[in-house]
Amino acid sequence: MSKKAILLKLTGEIFIDQTTGIFTRTLADRIADQIKQLSSTHIFGIVIGGGAFFRGSKDNDQLKLRPPVAHTVGILGTLMNGLMLYDILYSHKIKSSILCAIECPLAGEPLTQYALDNARADNQVIIFSGGTGNPYVSTDTAAIIRAQQLGATELWKVTNVDGVYTEDPHKDTQATLIKKTTYQEALDKQLKFMDQAALKLAQETDLITHVFNIFKENALIKEAYDNAQGTIILN
Repeated sequence: MSKKAILLKLTGEIFIDQTTGIFTRTLADRIADQIKQLSSTHIFGIVIGGGAFFRGSKDNDQLKLRPPVAHTVGILGTLMNGLMLYDILYSHKIKSSILCAIECPLAGEPLTQYALDNARADNQVIIFSGGTGNPYVSTDTAAIIRAQQLGATELWKVTNVDGVYTEDPHKDTQATLIKKTTYQEALDKQLKFMDQAALKLAQETDLITHVFNIFKENALIKEAYDNAQGTIILN
């Protein structure tokens, strides 16, 4: 039986305790354990964000760097998060590789289709770091691109809320969960779970996006066998 290919979009904030704000590997260990449980039926590519270190679009208020520089710092944050995730997977005896969109031999192999195909053929978890390698381009957009390169049928974008809401549920208590929507509707309503460029790119593919809460117990296991949780986005 061929394995189902999934592109998992992780925020770097999986390494940050949501209550204390300090570094922790608790959630990353749980994610690794679930990936291992699913290894006989699923193959995962993982795009990791720069959260926990620096996000050029959000964390530059005090430093006031020029935007291209701030975005590049955020790209480097994804390299650090990728290395941490790799080592945690290694501790769980999960074979994985890091493919990096920018040249940095200490942080991963150069990202090529050849390297990706070899890693997939070897049933490795593939960690994609460096975003697209370009400033101003989100890791959401990188996730759409990597999903196509991987041949994934689904993108699992995990977050700290239960799915896509009409408004930010952390700010608006009246926000309601949307169980199913389309990329076009998300664009028209300017839903904030993914940036507009990524949504437009996703609309040109057959990719189905699932948004759900990674902080809930066994979230990946539940998604693999019962995708009733969270929100589904498609064409």
